Order: sequence, then structure tokens, then C-alpha cells
Amino acid sequence: MHMMFHTVKRGDTLWKIAHHHHTSVHHLLHINPSIKNPNLIYIGQKIKIKH
Repeated sequence: MHMMFHTVKRGDTLWKIAHHHHTSVHHLLHINPSIKNPNLIYIGQKIKIKH
């Protein structure tokens, strides 16, 4: 599987990103260990979706 990223936009939450990409918040947190607080993501942040 190839690497895919989502760039955080205004209004995004991990739940919305997970839902949009047909995955779970748990999966996103697992493949993005740098996200320590799932309620704290930043505009412009690149979040790995698949690897």
C-alpha cells in the first residue's frame, strides 16, 4: 500500500478525517504516533491516512 496524507484544514477533526477516508480515529492515531492528543490537530498538519 502506498503512503497517503491528509492536510488539516479549518474545521477538520480526527473523526471527520477518519470518516471521510473510511477508517477509524484509532487507526489514524496508530499510524500517526506523533499525535499525542486526538483533540489537538493543527491547520496545515499532514496526517498519514494509509501506509
